Amino acid sequence: MGQIAERFRIPKGTVQNILERFRDAGTVVPRPHNAGRRPAFSAKAERLLERDVLAHPDATLSELRDRSGLPVSLVCVHHTLRRLGFTRKKKRYERPSS
Repeated sequence: MGQIAERFRIPKGTVQNILERFRDAGTVVPRPHNAGRRPAFSAKAERLLERDVLAHPDATLSELRDRSGLPVSLVCVHHTLRRLGFTRKKKRYERPSS
């Protein structure tokens, strides 16, 4: 292992990791990176939230959260609304005008 590391000028730990990966998976291709945390609102829940906002544009974040039935924070509801394209306009949520 030390000779391989010297030959390619890489740390011994890297060589060890590559050999372990080959032994376990049969390939030296790196494993995919973790995609991160799953969103609290699924695609279906986002559609329901969007319909709820369109039906009740003056609803507060806590009202929207309570009607969604998901155990999420108000910040999560806010970020989801922003991602869906809604902005707060004087007591109402609506999409920005073109």
